[in-house]
Amino acid sequence: MTRQIFRKYTFFILSIFHFIWGQISDFKIKEYFPLPERISELGLKPTKFNWSIGNRFIFIDEVKNQIMNVNPTGNLSFPSGLSENSVYGEFIWAGIIPEGVGVVDRLENSINYLDVRLNTNSVLDFSQKIYPEMAAVNSSGVIHLFSQTYNSIYTVQGSRFNSSPFIDFTKERLSSNCFIDMSLNDNSDLFLLGCDGIAYVFSLNGKLKTSMPVSINDPKHVIGIGDDWFVFNDHDIALSINANIKYRLPQSSMPIMDVQSKNSLIAILSLNQILILDVK
Repeated sequence: MTRQIFRKYTFFILSIFHFIWGQISDFKIKEYFPLPERISELGLKPTKFNWSIGNRFIFIDEVKNQIMNVNPTGNLSFPSGLSENSVYGEFIWAGIIPEGVGVVDRLENSINYLDVRLNTNSVLDFSQKIYPEMAAVNSSGVIHLFSQTYNSIYTVQGSRFNSSPFIDFTKERLSSNCFIDMSLNDNSDLFLLGCDGIAYVFSLNGKLKTSMPVSINDPKHVIGIGDDWFVFNDHDIALSINANIKYRLPQSSMPIMDVQSKNSLIAILSLNQILILDVK
């Protein structure tokens, strides 16, 4: 009798264990891109990147404050007028925009506009000293800037900086005004990942749509895919917010430096490679 109870209890525990872990899916690895050896030879370590059409990558080494471009053939180039070890300002974001390539400089409180070959075209100095700490761009090319100084989100469209906050967090009832990451999805909804593990979604018009706790430990990165959001931690777990499905990340993507998306694909930057994962 005791043995039968033990067997039933063991079966019950194993069933629960299988059920819990059965909720974790695996991403399909689609492509793999090793970083050019020249990057490590120069002592550079990309910590942020942007992914554009044709598998072109723009990297930022936040420690050495260097912008790098890698074209689809793997050739490495740097912005004109800068040597391979030049440093100025504090770059927080670089990406493709309708004007070419935009580079947000926190300390210089500006955006550098470059052409596709990284030649400088112009510089937009913000009319307010917002000193942005995070940036993201929507599908229309509108750049969203988070300013801890003003506790607000500002926008830049074309070469015009909007001095009126898109979102003023001092007027919102949020559990925290500390944010780890932000991203925009295909609907131009803005997702902000709070330091306390609470996520906030704002509409195209800057209105708070919803908030929710993120059900993975130590969330660090967020990306938008379609109308969904994927949140990642620095371990090996990703979470689909809308579907509430957890995904286990390949060990080859560890440690995660940054995450980007395009269509239904996810690109993960690790120390010496980029791994492309398929959400489907």
